[in-house]
Amino acid sequence: MSLPIHLQNYLNDLSIQKPKELSLNFVASLQNNHQAQYSFNNLAVVLGETISLNTLEISKKIVTNGLGGYCFEHNKLTYDLLQTLGYSVHLKLARVLNNQDKQVARTHRITLMDFANKTYLIDTGFGAYSPNAPVLLQENIDQAIGSEIYRIIKMVNTKTSVVEYDLQIIKDNQFYTLYRFDLAHYNEADCDAGHFFSHKYPEAGFVNNLVISLKNNNQVIAIKNQYFLTRVNKEEKATLISDSPTLHSLLTHNFSLTIDKAITDHLFDRFIKGKINNEKETPYKKSAS
Repeated sequence: MSLPIHLQNYLNDLSIQKPKELSLNFVASLQNNHQAQYSFNNLAVVLGETISLNTLEISKKIVTNGLGGYCFEHNKLTYDLLQTLGYSVHLKLARVLNNQDKQVARTHRITLMDFANKTYLIDTGFGAYSPNAPVLLQENIDQAIGSEIYRIIKMVNTKTSVVEYDLQIIKDNQFYTLYRFDLAHYNEADCDAGHFFSHKYPEAGFVNNLVISLKNNNQVIAIKNQYFLTRVNKEEKATLISDSPTLHSLLTHNFSLTIDKAITDHLFDRFIKGKINNEKETPYKKSAS
């Protein structure tokens, strides 16, 4: 069976062959290559652009035009490819916690995949902390993925008996909760609601921060507002973005984004200029996703 042209283009662009048989190795290669090539970013959000969740439009934006995107785009593209290839995949939504116990909406799209009588978490859209290989849905085991250590823990609400799961990563030598998900059924309409909140609600994180990242097995590069962040084999470094030309060079060279200098000036003035002298907290202690 041949793939639709937009999904075949996706594979071709990542230099991955359509698998002759389904395997975890293929999914891991897809995740790693995807995150190394297509930036996680919220540029379309902060620039007030229309963000379509139609797979053809996502493929055009991410694959053809190389503009990257955020979770509802990245994980929709990956989900549709895996489903078309014959993998047993299920759409889920998660609450982004960033190691805080707080009430938040389900604004992160992920995929659960059943394979060989086991279930795995697949995520190509969580930026700097996104796992770039399948995470086994098994409780309380450390899972080495690239240079990161992940684990999944079960959370049971004692009042309602609702079961949820936390995806955690080792950060600063201890486990840090990234997000919480459950096994309920979700559909594309649920994604539309989370997507609308994420890019239109005035107080949403992606509306008020500049976030960009690329990741492979050993290295992460990211921008979080006024800082350029790098993580190589767990060694972290933050460099202040001092002016608009520096930001433009990072966007065009490090992240391979085509962007006008006038837009870069706007981004610098809006997200960086006023914060350069006010940041007191080491930035990588915050989420870069």
